Amino acid sequence: MAGNFQQDLRGGLRTLKKSPGFTFVAVLSLALGIGANTAIFTIINAVFLHPLPVEEPSRLAEMFTRDTQTIDANTNFQLTPTSIPNYEDYRDQNSVFTGLAAVTFLIPLNWGGQAEPQQLNASLVSGNFFDVLGVRPYRGRTFIADGDKKLGANAEVVLSYSLWARQFGSDDKVVGQTITLNATPYTVVGVAPPSFKGIVSLGRPDVLWIPISMRDYVLTGQLKALENHRRFRWLSIVGRLKPQVSVAEAQAAMKTIAAGLEKEYPRDNKGRTVELFPLNESALGINQRQQFSLAGGVLMGVVGLVLLIACVNLANLVLAQAAKREKELSIRAAMGAGRLRLVRQLLTESTMLSLMGGLAGLLVAYWGRNVLWSFRPPFLLDGSIDLSFDARVMGFTLVISLLTGLVFGIIPAIKASRTDINEVLKVGGRGGALGWTHNRLRGLLVISEIALALVALVGSGLFLRSMQNAQQFNPGFESQNLFQFVFDLGALRYDEDHGQQFFRDVTERAKSVPGVVDASVSTNGVFGGGLLGTIFREGEQVDPNNRGTLVNLDDVTPSHFETMRIPLLRGRDFTEFDRESTTPVVVVNEAMAKMMWPGQEALGKRFYIVIDPRLYQVVGVVGTAVVGRIGEDPQPVAYFPMRQQYSPLATLVVRTTGNPEALLGTVRTQVQQIDKNLAFTNGQTVQQILGQGLWAARMGAALLGLFGALALILASIGIYGVLAYSVSQRTSEIGLRMALGAQPRQVLGLVLKQGMLLALIGAAVGVLAALPVARLAAGLLYGVSATDPLTYGGITLLLMGVALLACYLPARRATRIDPLVALRVD
Repeated sequence: MAGNFQQDLRGGLRTLKKSPGFTFVAVLSLALGIGANTAIFTIINAVFLHPLPVEEPSRLAEMFTRDTQTIDANTNFQLTPTSIPNYEDYRDQNSVFTGLAAVTFLIPLNWGGQAEPQQLNASLVSGNFFDVLGVRPYRGRTFIADGDKKLGANAEVVLSYSLWARQFGSDDKVVGQTITLNATPYTVVGVAPPSFKGIVSLGRPDVLWIPISMRDYVLTGQLKALENHRRFRWLSIVGRLKPQVSVAEAQAAMKTIAAGLEKEYPRDNKGRTVELFPLNESALGINQRQQFSLAGGVLMGVVGLVLLIACVNLANLVLAQAAKREKELSIRAAMGAGRLRLVRQLLTESTMLSLMGGLAGLLVAYWGRNVLWSFRPPFLLDGSIDLSFDARVMGFTLVISLLTGLVFGIIPAIKASRTDINEVLKVGGRGGALGWTHNRLRGLLVISEIALALVALVGSGLFLRSMQNAQQFNPGFESQNLFQFVFDLGALRYDEDHGQQFFRDVTERAKSVPGVVDASVSTNGVFGGGLLGTIFREGEQVDPNNRGTLVNLDDVTPSHFETMRIPLLRGRDFTEFDRESTTPVVVVNEAMAKMMWPGQEALGKRFYIVIDPRLYQVVGVVGTAVVGRIGEDPQPVAYFPMRQQYSPLATLVVRTTGNPEALLGTVRTQVQQIDKNLAFTNGQTVQQILGQGLWAARMGAALLGLFGALALILASIGIYGVLAYSVSQRTSEIGLRMALGAQPRQVLGLVLKQGMLLALIGAAVGVLAALPVARLAAGLLYGVSATDPLTYGGITLLLMGVALLACYLPARRATRIDPLVALRVD
């Protein structure tokens, strides 16, 4: 057996060496197909399959709150964090975790003592955070597990490895030194290991962690006011399961505790329960994981189609090669070689080809991986995810190479092994009936190729149209000539009076810059999101059956709507007379007005925020603007005057007459003079922010467009190859027809008819296949239906046009055959 295998290998190498052109084309086709699949899989592997760098990640689970009571228009925010009081109860009452840790979202902190004010991003964590995750420090130590019990007693920080390397030059002496954050000194006690950035897979790697006992020194404004409220959900919870306890068992136990808390605190916990997920699943973002998975599946599906098309092309090439070897294979069979022996020889050759293509594909994948990484969103810095060719990636490439060799080699091998020596000797290798048999099989392969190409092209077309729609969408305000800066007055301990004065000063300073026409301050800024609050219409708060509605809250200075160019539809804007001593007022967007008071006039209506005893009166209705992301459902927003609802963490929004990017530096220099210790960060034009919001759509459209074009090229080559081979096989027949009086146009029509019939059948099959496949990806499309007739019609016409060109070239060559020469062909 081993000897036969070695003979197969030597024979395969000789065969490939004899046909260098065939070998080069085959390896190149495979390299493109396998390389594209490996590059995409590298991303999938890094995002979905890499476990977090923690101890026994399979024993870790993240717990979320699900509110079944409150009406929430944001479908991407159904599973939420937990409040501090609820976390403490879950931690103390459960018997299924060895430890339950808490961590907050990233909070920007003012890093003092620098030549220029900067911000560092920090997460507040419970003292047992690193112990629960099983993370050992790279330098120094982590926090003491029970050291967070006393508020304000642990002014310590642990740096991420990335932050330590980028901002502190990987200096070991940093451990033990003091850094100043929000005007409070902290001692650096340790550095986290490389690649650890918390309980998230995709996120900023340059972060630091502070004990949650220091929250009064970190939080400002409304965050500080609400930190201990049982309704305020802001803590992510992760726990390590006890041995022999499954996630399902732990969830049942925690739901029991949640039910008890609902009974004990009905005002705050009514309708709230918990759900648990393995940390490796939730680390990608539990509310967005399905979208990420769908996007990854679409990309893998399209590159898989490209590889299948390449396999079909290669199967056609191998069939053509096998036709040239019919005498050889027949003689070997006559000398005693069994059919299985012939199949094995031919499969060995195809497998060798595919392995060579796989090796070349690794080079394509290395280049493609870097191209893919260039499409990443701006918050992902270099080193955010591991894109190395690890054992899993190499194993994937090996497996897909072997499968590819089997896929494109099995049909030609079986077909060639059936060769009848008597028929071959009678035909003499001229073609004829034997050629027609081969052409029928190759025709079926081309039909499959066209169908696969159409499916890939339809996907590309739908995503390209989706991206065009997303780029042309109306965000609800004028996005041109607009930029913003973020700052936090609480970091420098501004009191409210000084903060309100600062808001007035910063807008006046900004407007004093030539080229600036408007400026305002907003808590959320543009696409900033922000705090959400449950509101009740007047008279409904005391009704225990009323569900309440979750809305976005934004504090703004007068003229903010004018700066943003958000249209005032009814009522009035805020003025300087809306102060602490006057009636609490609010401006709502149209989405909130329709949701809260359907069929009624919202002006004059009043409502409560569940944690605020004041009754707010609606004095204006403005247009609905995008809150968080492009393509979202209209989100309800309540705007409050900054003089009545002070927030030290805010955003300066500036509108210019011309290119806003040119004024970013000038405005920053001007407003920085008000307080040289205050960091103005995240300076971006709104067009840049919009571009970042479109990164996923652009990446999908670019990649699918690239793969669709590749599929189109491969399909056209397949049609051309079949017809060119058919013409060469039928040279004698065509010569005889022309000798008997057939005109060149008749020969042209004969060949075109054969090719276009294959293309039309393939297109019909492709449309039928594309319809259900496209519906699976409908959730990723914006402003276009998965069954969009314009896309299907345009793609089909494009494919038919390319097919016609591919058919015309061999057809034209057929019309130039000399009958006398053709009739002498053996």
